[in-house]
Amino acid sequence: MCYKDPEKGIALLLEVIGDLKSTHGHTALEDFDHFCSYSGLSEAEVGQLPFLWTKYGYLSAWKPADEPGQNSAVAVTGVSHRPEDDEIAVSAFKLQVGMLLRDLPPGTVAELDDLCIAWWNGHDLVFAHLCDDDPGRIEEEFDLDDCEWHERRETFEAWLKEPRYGSRAEVRDWVLRQRRQ
Repeated sequence: MCYKDPEKGIALLLEVIGDLKSTHGHTALEDFDHFCSYSGLSEAEVGQLPFLWTKYGYLSAWKPADEPGQNSAVAVTGVSHRPEDDEIAVSAFKLQVGMLLRDLPPGTVAELDDLCIAWWNGHDLVFAHLCDDDPGRIEEEFDLDDCEWHERRETFEAWLKEPRYGSRAEVRDWVLRQRRQ
């Protein structure tokens, strides 16, 4: 993941976004250039690192125009039939969920579906299955690999459109204990 490296994050986002256009026919970089012109933001004035973080944030929030028969969230997450596109889509999904969770209080979880949650542990995004017979308990952590992604992709993408959060004392305790170590 590239949580501490805005250049890697920008490269990943641009790879995912590709040549998609906004509703006005502009690429994400053209829109960012316009934002800089309009706002007066310049790398020379703010410095390289703040400029890169701003660009990273802007590109993370940028949305392409809806194409007929295609949902913009699907376009941004890079759903495709090529394996390398699935890898990019998984990385983009992790990046988006991680960015949403990392500033929330410890113990906050993304309720991705009835039996799957995710949380930010202070360094990485953690995914976990909930117990089938007791969704109040965490069964096990898992890696978001091809199998999990293909099985739950539509649900995960729907979550990005309407994120749902919860709070779990168990997760809060784990995260706080890790931070003290």
